[in-house]
Amino acid sequence: MIFLTIGLAIFFAAHIFPWFPARRDATIARIGLVGYWSASALVTTSGFALIVYGYATAGRTFLWAAPDGARELAYIAVPIALCLAVAAGTGSNIKRFTAHPVFWSIAIWSAVHLLNNGDVESLLLFGSFLIYAPAAMVSANMRGAAPRRDKVPLWRDALALVIGIGAAGLIAHFHQTLFGVAVL
Repeated sequence: MIFLTIGLAIFFAAHIFPWFPARRDATIARIGLVGYWSASALVTTSGFALIVYGYATAGRTFLWAAPDGARELAYIAVPIALCLAVAAGTGSNIKRFTAHPVFWSIAIWSAVHLLNNGDVESLLLFGSFLIYAPAAMVSANMRGAAPRRDKVPLWRDALALVIGIGAAGLIAHFHQTLFGVAVL
């Protein structure tokens, strides 16, 4: 579990660093924007790799069993989370309702996975993402994030739904292969 813990610390350090604009700007002044993005990508990727390895190789210490209906809730919540994440990238109208569709996506995904996985390792993994998402929303709001006012064509919303639901189907189909747990 040490790799999982170190990976999470590295991953979140890279994602929390921009919450401090003065430090971020000083780093960019020192190493340039390309250097900053390159270092950020390297640190994030390293943290993510350690998270994946650490979670895959950690034993499981169970604290609770998934409550009745939790699996069925995941069948609804995960496609919604994926649609929100995709909607952020398609420039859909979702950004008129929230400035943070990706963080809402992370919160939904992590909450439903935490509900379904009652072991210490999952508590650490999904719990940390569940804490991070609302904290990131607050930080972004403090730095000026706000919902968009302008309307965009509805085809962008439809595209987000099609891609999000399609991605949910693919992930459900390959979940056993990718993560060792059958969804279907």
